[in-house]
Amino acid sequence: MLTVNDCLEKYSIDEMEIFKTLSTSTLGHFTDFGFLENYKCTIPVTKVFGKVITVKLSNGDGYPLNIALQHATEGDILVIDTSGNKTHACWGEFRTRKAEEIGLTAIIVGGAVTDIEYLRTSHVPVFYELVSSRTTRVLKLEGEVNTVVSVGNVVFESGDYVIADQDGIYKFNYLNYKKLIKAAREKERVEKLRRF
Repeated sequence: MLTVNDCLEKYSIDEMEIFKTLSTSTLGHFTDFGFLENYKCTIPVTKVFGKVITVKLSNGDGYPLNIALQHATEGDILVIDTSGNKTHACWGEFRTRKAEEIGLTAIIVGGAVTDIEYLRTSHVPVFYELVSSRTTRVLKLEGEVNTVVSVGNVVFESGDYVIADQDGIYKFNYLNYKKLIKAAREKERVEKLRRF
């Protein structure tokens, strides 16, 4: 069975604009939670950011990704939970082409990708763990879109906000983000003064 939920709206436009200005390394001075570690990226990334759309796959079934891409909008980041499947690549050339067409900001795959040669030519960064020539198939068995998922030991739900740069990937926590961004903005203000 496929479960598809509406995307949540967690943050205001003004708050998301503030998130875009922060660096992951500044946030790392104040928290250990919310960071994905040891992810590779298909292209060099200066900075990307966006609202999260989540997808959960099962049994090597890539069909839920087709549905998620129908719900995704320009500027979104697609976060894919493969339910621990590191063998079958769920993301490759033609899904990347669709992401380009939509205007997605980035893709985060908790598992394998394929067609790496094409992915390295795309302007859409794909964060991933492994490369595999074995792929998911359109089986229409089971999956979830815009539900709670776990990728890189971080829990995501739709409407979360992610920033990524050359130092890492960070997901803001709705429970403490106001205190965190206040501290991070002050640190970056002080550091800017110290450089001159």
